[in-house]
Parts: sequence; structure tokens; C-alpha cells
Amino acid sequence: MRKPPDRTLLRLLDHNWNRRTLSAVSYVCEHFLFRGCFSDVDVIGLEGIKRKVEAGKRLIFIPDHQSEYDWLLLQSRLFLAGIRTVIQAGDNLFIGPLDPILRGCGAFMSVRDRHAFYSSHWLYNLLGKSLGKRPIVVDRDSYARLYLKQLRRIFGRERFNLLVFPGYETDPYSGVVKYGRSYSGLFNPLSPYIFITVSKVLRELGIRNAEYIPVSISYERVPEDVLFREFRAKTHRPAMGKYIYDHYYTFFKAPYSKELRQEKSRVCMKFGEGIPTDFSCRAREFAETVRFEIAKLTRVYETTLIFHSIENRFTLPKRDLKLNVVHNIKKLQSLDVDCTPLQKGPDQYLTIDTMLKRVEGLFNFRERPVVPLKSYITLEHDRNEVFIHNPHLAAYYGNKLHYILSKAEELAASELRS
Repeated sequence: MRKPPDRTLLRLLDHNWNRRTLSAVSYVCEHFLFRGCFSDVDVIGLEGIKRKVEAGKRLIFIPDHQSEYDWLLLQSRLFLAGIRTVIQAGDNLFIGPLDPILRGCGAFMSVRDRHAFYSSHWLYNLLGKSLGKRPIVVDRDSYARLYLKQLRRIFGRERFNLLVFPGYETDPYSGVVKYGRSYSGLFNPLSPYIFITVSKVLRELGIRNAEYIPVSISYERVPEDVLFREFRAKTHRPAMGKYIYDHYYTFFKAPYSKELRQEKSRVCMKFGEGIPTDFSCRAREFAETVRFEIAKLTRVYETTLIFHSIENRFTLPKRDLKLNVVHNIKKLQSLDVDCTPLQKGPDQYLTIDTMLKRVEGLFNFRERPVVPLKSYITLEHDRNEVFIHNPHLAAYYGNKLHYILSKAEELAASELRS
């Protein structure tokens, strides 16, 4: 059977950036989702980004990926600032009535393995699949060619900026690579392929003033974190069931419950300095450079510091926890990492008991639990010891600082050698 032309395939994958859709979605995000989940949304560096766009620079935003709220926070604030941006999204997101909403928000589909299309409209696509219609199939090899054409159109004729999440996890047992949210909490490495392809397209188009913008979104508590254990595990729930429950909990139950019980947390979004898209080093080294720049933008909250300092233990003497906290703060300071939530004044930090009280308030549900888990008490402490009752959740937040602190140790060791 003759394959359809590339222009047909590109229509199936393309975004439909729409001002009215983005206005409506931004309104829902700002007045319901963000207000329900977060007590404070701090945005740093956006004014500098606006000046770059006004100067005619083309920008590629490279964030870490911890939550489904990442792209909503970024696209909403970029749109409200007048910065036209499209989003590279995975093919697993374009399901049912969400498809036109995602495309209207500027999301275009990237095929990670293989995707079958029955129609360009989500309803006819569902009917065609149910009726056994012959699909149009895009596999990984054919998508490599289409991806180049997508980027040429985005940067060239359409003149958009780009938002892409290049982080990936590798399963330690099967070796399977997974793109998307970090279910482990680790700050994942970035795919060099993104930087190679984007820089190649920009050179072909003669765009010399483009920059990569590292972006960090730091959550005091990720709204949907209680789901991550289930998604990492092999459960009996079907993939579609996981997808529906994930979106129901993340975008309906979580903001409603947190608003009702006033269990809101803080989030900080930081835009870093621009990095030229033309790089002379190896792509993998460049990807690691961008990764480090993102990590340095992290804002450290009590949750991440306390859970990392517990060192994946079930119980720890409070005096040992205090020593670990002080030691970790010194390492973070050596890289100028933002620790302002931990400070109570110039060169003064919160006490261990104050930090633990904040963590308890966010992670312990003694009455009316949000979702049915075996344990709702994550952390407890007395005068002498700290106890962990939900080690998976504690490890998730502890892992968030693993990369940046290991980098601090490497830099300190290299300075000693020199």
C-alpha cells in the first residue's frame, strides 16, 4: 500500500496554536488549578525573557519535568506575557477530547515508538479504530524525518518559540528508556538528540540569534505525587484506566481537596540565562551542561532538604539529621543554589523542628485522606528521633537533590586536586 505524503502525516501531528483556547485554558489554570494547589506561585526571570523576544530572539525552553503542571505553568505564564510558544508533547497525551485542547494550547505530537491514526478528528479516530478501519501508521524511523520538517515549520514560517522536555529515565532492569515525568524524583539526564536536531534546523534556516533557556520548576509538593508509585509499579489497572485516573486526580481531585482543606504548597518557576544554540563540544557534553544549568536554578524547600538529609532511612536521630541538614546547606551554598525558604534572616536558617513541622503539615493526613493509601502519615518526630512511615514518598523528594549535591562534591574535589 502506498504511504501517504509527508504533508498528510504532518497534519495529523501538527499543533493548532489558538489564542482563544489558550485564553480559556489559562483562565482555568490561574483561577482554579493553580489557586487550588499552590499558596504561592513565584516566577523569576520572565521579564528578561520578554526582552529577548522583543529583541527578535528565537527561544527554546528546556525545563526539568516533575509534574503534569509543568507545561501548564509554563505555557500559561508565557502566553500571558505575550510569548508565542509551541510544546513538543508525547503521542500518549493526545487521547479523546483532550486532543483538540492540547493542540489548541500549542502542543504538537512527537512519536516515540509507533502511532496509528484513523482520522485527524478525535471522535472519528475513535470510531475508525472501533470499526476496524485501516490506519495510517507513523513509526520511529519515519518520524525522524517528520520531526525535522515540524521544526523547520515552527521556527521558519510560523516563527514560534519552542518548549521541549528532553529528560529521560532508563529502567535499571530492562534498559527501557522512558521520556516524560520523573516518577523517581531524580533529576533526569537530557537527550542529546534534541539539541543536535534543533541546532541543525536553526542553522539550515539561517537563524543565528536563537538561545536555549534552562528552566527550573521547583515544587514544595508535587500535586499528583501520590500516583507515582502506582505508575512505576506493574499494576493490574489498564493503561487507559491509569490515564483517566491520573488526569482526574491531578486536575480535579487534587486542586479541589487542597483548596478545601487549605493544604496548599509553594512552587517557584525560574528562567535562566540564555545559552547559544551553536555548540562546539560533543552533544552529550552540551546536554549535561544545560542539565547542570537547570539544576542550579532549583529552589530548595524544607520538604526536599529534610527528606534528602534522612538518607533513605526509616528512622534517624534528630542530632544526625541536623548535622546532615547543615552539611547539605553548605554544599548548596557553594553552588549559589536558592535556599531562601530555609532562611529566617541574613545568615540564619530555620531550626530543624520548624522545618519538620512544615513537612508534617504538608505530608501527614490524619483525617479524611485524599486518596486511599495504606499510610497517610509520612513523617513523625519526637525530641530525639525522626520516623518515616511512607518511604517511597520520602525517597521521591530526597532524590530531587541527589544530582545537584553530587555535582557540588565533584567540583569541591576538583578544586582540591588543582
